Amino acid sequence: MMGRLRRVAASETITKWLQRQTERQGSKNIILNLFVRRILLVSGVELSRHILADPPTSCAYAAGTLKKKAMDFLAPNALTTSQDDQWRVLRAYNEKVLQAGSHHVYQGAFLNHVHEAFAQPIRNMPDVRQRMGQVMLAAVFGEDNAPNHLIQDVQRLFAQVGLRTALLGSKLVDERDQFQKTLEQLWRNKASKRNHSLLGLAHEAVPEMDERYRSEEFLVHQIPNWMFTFTGSGSDLLARSLAMILARPEIMKVVQLEISKQGSPTRAQTINRLDFIEACIMETGRLYPPVSKTLHKACQRDEFGSVEIVAGTEILHLFALTNRDIELDTRANNFLPERWMDEHDSVHQLYPNLFLSGARACPGRNLILFIAKAAIAYLLSNQFHQAKKNNLTDDPVPFTFPEEVLQF
Repeated sequence: MMGRLRRVAASETITKWLQRQTERQGSKNIILNLFVRRILLVSGVELSRHILADPPTSCAYAAGTLKKKAMDFLAPNALTTSQDDQWRVLRAYNEKVLQAGSHHVYQGAFLNHVHEAFAQPIRNMPDVRQRMGQVMLAAVFGEDNAPNHLIQDVQRLFAQVGLRTALLGSKLVDERDQFQKTLEQLWRNKASKRNHSLLGLAHEAVPEMDERYRSEEFLVHQIPNWMFTFTGSGSDLLARSLAMILARPEIMKVVQLEISKQGSPTRAQTINRLDFIEACIMETGRLYPPVSKTLHKACQRDEFGSVEIVAGTEILHLFALTNRDIELDTRANNFLPERWMDEHDSVHQLYPNLFLSGARACPGRNLILFIAKAAIAYLLSNQFHQAKKNNLTDDPVPFTFPEEVLQF
């Protein structure tokens, strides 16, 4: 607990220090001289949108050097660090598996997994992560196909995907190798080809792929990101959104009314119509981004407005700053989910990167929103009936989400 508290405090301190540097230099996009590296800090919406607009390529922008080195520890051929032809092939493959931009063909089965996992009361963040892990096992691999230890394994290994591993390597190589072997065994399992799971769809999508990227290695390396979307960023988004709703009696009333009007939360059609709950999730994600940063590299020289980007420049997008810019949005530190209900509200232009934007927009966006809405609707219908005031109740909300003291 204390280690986690120190990491949160350090993260907030660094973010606020970076914010002071942008204010001091009078620009939202500044060069940071960090030892032997020069990094372009991007906290301006327009430049961030420009960099993310096109597919990652060696002719423009690709995954950052440190990001790729860190991810290579777990999945060297992951979509998130691919570029050029490899990215295009793997992007199409991931979109087919995750059903990007549409209701997932297996959302009915996934809804059942949510209800089974959240049938017991939740008390805190570890509970949420464990239950989302149960949903992950069933949704990714099929019901009763994968061992429970994968819930902890993927969290432990993804925690290694960071700066320390990129620079110094990791001590968990043996654990990583065993994790990889387990995924390979699950991929070859005949049952995974026939069930209503992401792995089942993955097998169906293989014949449409370029032969260069059909190897088991390439295909298995896509799975860890699907898993961590549930136990990592998806768990954060769900728990934080639920906490925000429970902290505000007026929001709680609107959400409960929406659930009662739209029908039984046991039906996928009902979940798809829960627009206000989705707005609460989007607003929570704006205030507390589950993915707080991303790293890219300029493979070629570029100019955008007054910013010159030299070839080889490493780029850090820091969404914690982008999403709390009170110069652009005086209400940036307030929880105002109703804004997302109005398609003409400026919120849609000010905050394009909740699930990234442009060609690199998250292909699992609709799926994880469905899972989060289903869990919230179920929990509010069965476990939580009254709001519970805490330090999230009033605006402006804290800069850092109080995960360590969160109790449901």
